[in-house]
Amino acid sequence: MRYVSLAFTGYRTEKLPFEPTAENLNALSDKIRSVIETEAGRGVKYFMSGVCRGSDLIAADAVLSLRDKLGIQLWCAVPFRNHRSTIPAGELALYDKVISVADGVVVLYKQDAAGADFGRLYNERNRYMIDHCDGLIAVCPERGIIPGGTKNTVDFAKRAGKNIIYVL
Repeated sequence: MRYVSLAFTGYRTEKLPFEPTAENLNALSDKIRSVIETEAGRGVKYFMSGVCRGSDLIAADAVLSLRDKLGIQLWCAVPFRNHRSTIPAGELALYDKVISVADGVVVLYKQDAAGADFGRLYNERNRYMIDHCDGLIAVCPERGIIPGGTKNTVDFAKRAGKNIIYVL
């Protein structure tokens, strides 16, 4: 089967299985770039990020770093309008860069979210990405995934019969 689009899912910064030093985050970015290059060589043109802190933003930035060289596009699925307010100060510059230069940005819930809405809206965003992509790049181990949004997204992809590429 030929894939044209892949979504990203992965751990937020605090759930990564290593100390989030610049060296470790750069190594993760290199691994993600390698997967992107391989998949672009197989015909993937569109990559989608849910733009959460950690893996999502690292993956989005990796796509942007290869966009011109590989002729690929970055699309962002933002779960709700005030999503930016959930991004820590240390990752805001990257978030703003990704959103401002992405090839497309979809805001799924046009109103501000609060409290109990967050989990539901993140899950809706995750389902949207699985429904609109041919497969998934999961920045997590294949076994023993920490419960949460990444695991939910991997489970959505499995139930939908999507190809999953694991990066950790």
